[in-house]
Amino acid sequence: YGGCWHPEDIRNWSPETDPDAKFNRSMVPLAKRFKEPELMKANKHQFYEGQICNATILFPTCSMCPSQGANNFLGYQPTYWQYMDKLVYWAGSASEGIIIPPPAGSTDAAHQSGVKSLGQVFFPPSAFGGRQEWVRQMLTKENGKYIYAIKLYEIAKYMGFDGWFINEESGGGSTSEWVDFIKEFNGIADANGDTQMEIQWYNAARTPNEAILKSHKNTSQFLEYGSPDDYRNYAGILGCTEAETFSKIYGGVQVVNSGHMGYTDALDWAMPIDGHGGSLALFCPEERIWKDNVKSLLGTQNECGEAAYSAIRKTFNNEKQMWVNQYGDPSYADDFGWPGLSGRMLERSVISSMPFETSFCVGVGKHRFVEGVKHNTQDWYHSGVQSIMPTWRWWIENNGGSSSRLSVDLNVDIDWDDAYNFGSSLKINGKLTAGDHLMRLYKTMIPVTSGGTLRLVYKTSTPGSVEVRLATESKVKGEMVTLSNPTVTDKNGWTIAEYDLSQLNGKTVYMISLNMKSETEVADYVLSLGELAVLPAAYAPSAVAVSNLSTTSVLGEEKGDIRVTWDYSYNSDFDHFDIYTETADGTRKLVGQTRGEGFYIPPFTRNANDAYVNVLVVPVMKDMRQQPAQTLQVKYPAAAAPTVTFKLSKSYINVGETATITAKGTGKPTAWKWTLPEELELVEGALTDSKITVKGLKAGRHSVTVEATNSVGTSTTTKEVLDVMEAGEEKEVYNVVLKKTVVSYSGSTNSTEVPSKIIDGVERPYSTSDKWCNVSADNWVIFDLEGAYRIYGFKIFDGNAGPE
Repeated sequence: YGGCWHPEDIRNWSPETDPDAKFNRSMVPLAKRFKEPELMKANKHQFYEGQICNATILFPTCSMCPSQGANNFLGYQPTYWQYMDKLVYWAGSASEGIIIPPPAGSTDAAHQSGVKSLGQVFFPPSAFGGRQEWVRQMLTKENGKYIYAIKLYEIAKYMGFDGWFINEESGGGSTSEWVDFIKEFNGIADANGDTQMEIQWYNAARTPNEAILKSHKNTSQFLEYGSPDDYRNYAGILGCTEAETFSKIYGGVQVVNSGHMGYTDALDWAMPIDGHGGSLALFCPEERIWKDNVKSLLGTQNECGEAAYSAIRKTFNNEKQMWVNQYGDPSYADDFGWPGLSGRMLERSVISSMPFETSFCVGVGKHRFVEGVKHNTQDWYHSGVQSIMPTWRWWIENNGGSSSRLSVDLNVDIDWDDAYNFGSSLKINGKLTAGDHLMRLYKTMIPVTSGGTLRLVYKTSTPGSVEVRLATESKVKGEMVTLSNPTVTDKNGWTIAEYDLSQLNGKTVYMISLNMKSETEVADYVLSLGELAVLPAAYAPSAVAVSNLSTTSVLGEEKGDIRVTWDYSYNSDFDHFDIYTETADGTRKLVGQTRGEGFYIPPFTRNANDAYVNVLVVPVMKDMRQQPAQTLQVKYPAAAAPTVTFKLSKSYINVGETATITAKGTGKPTAWKWTLPEELELVEGALTDSKITVKGLKAGRHSVTVEATNSVGTSTTTKEVLDVMEAGEEKEVYNVVLKKTVVSYSGSTNSTEVPSKIIDGVERPYSTSDKWCNVSADNWVIFDLEGAYRIYGFKIFDGNAGPE
């Protein structure tokens, strides 16, 4: 899981002592964005200057945030990075932790599109458990140094993100202290060459804090909600240019309350249609985009399957509505309704050199694909393997449709049922009318000096309907070159077209687009896009060497999970790692993909009596070709005769009553043989079944014997499993922990919702406070029963038994 700490937890933090450090490390560097010579506007109201800071809850419970995604379909991360400049992980609580690095996968996705990623230092208000002592700890000085400022830099440096959002709502520190703290942080960052590092400040103030903002050129501030405005007049006060005020002062927008399409006024104040005056900080847009759709599914069996698919389809539609507009067309400028962020923000891009590759992966999938072959059918999400999605989503000329623009001839969808790589592709479908239909995809600034190759991997219902057009001027309607005479091959049902770029030598490619064309109308047109790449001529990527591949995991006799880590040095030719498990017979299973140095393989079952399982880490370069694998062999315990355990329908019965006993054995037992005492009578099943039902004939504590056989041998297990009682004796069975003593416990959200509430005998309380609540990955309590007892069972009433 991701880091979630209090100040004392990080005082001596180091990656060598943090077992999760590698899993939480982003290796993707912050890509450099470009500003094209002539702005390529999708609509007339777009301008370049203003910025968007997206302060979002990237996982509902920060202490339980998976480091490398998870095997369900409900995970969500933003995908419209072209409209963002900074990502803030909004996280933290008094009980869980107040210092939270951003998830590594989120940083990977943000960085590849040139977006800064900031962690959270959250000092809550006292009403939410905030303590001023945490502020005083953070501001500790030793030998004249702010030791926590240095530690926060060390964490950000190792984990690969760009600084911290300090949310100071507890009080207890002075402005001058925080100014010096920020200077300490950025001073060591600058000295180490990490000049992009940033502290963003928030303390619910509606006006810029001049002292804080002047502490370093990178320091910024998130102003209280309702404060979007033109802040260029602060340039003189802060000693910066007007252009620099856009990256320093962000007017807060309470998107949770307004809804994801409900803050047109904020856009008008900061980014009017005639030019930008300020920047915006969006507070938790994911609450309305994503969480509303999934909150009833999280933690249930519906995290996978149709309910999850429906929720995430709605999520992507909501995301489109906010970042683009309700029409999903950035070329449309809405002068009256919700304009979308694309209605004011010019799209940013980092695609300025070869190699460039996209597989149109949005970081969530129903399956895992490699070159069009389905290698796994487990639902998954992992934002760290997102592709750079098209700059314009979706801008198709000559697309017909109704006057309302909510209905068009050709629709573009994320397709999770088919992909070339990872877990998704783009599917353009609908009516293709006669003529040309230019679909602008990517804003680029790629100089072509020695040729190169453009590769398009696609499927279409209409052969000959797709052509690639490249803009060689920095204009959305400038000179374009139509590529021709590709080398065409087929692979696993996909068409691979590779175009020679030597005709463009000496020119710069400013836009990659596709033209869908037909001489006659095609009623049910389909075009699927699996991959797009621009590669150097005779591309020979520099290999990535994997070293120190290891695990500390120990497999069980039947099942196991594996935490695997390794070292590697990132280079610009690298794309990701494919992670496989391999059984002794050579069968491989693609269990994950990552760009990091660690991966968690969830529980799996031993294959027969295999002595080991192999873990393969396979580097994949920007040409999407796999390099030689590095292999780690993880051994199982030696196969043995079955170890048997018992499960009972009831652990005590009266004379004459029945109970069902189920034997379970390790090592896949193939035969069973029961021996019963004369006090128990077999009434259902056979003595050679794994499950039998018995009747109690005589009171007492009775043992059974079972022989279990597998391919290794036979074991014999005798165990006292069932108490048979005389009539009335069962009344002596009672709740032995009721109102006993709480010895110790892991923690609680507050001083009211403590473990004594779960042994007070109130099974269905009226108050939401009459429970134990602890929002943490670590939950335990020790009770003193004040005596010795024979335990027949446990029953726990969760929050659903009460008013929640």
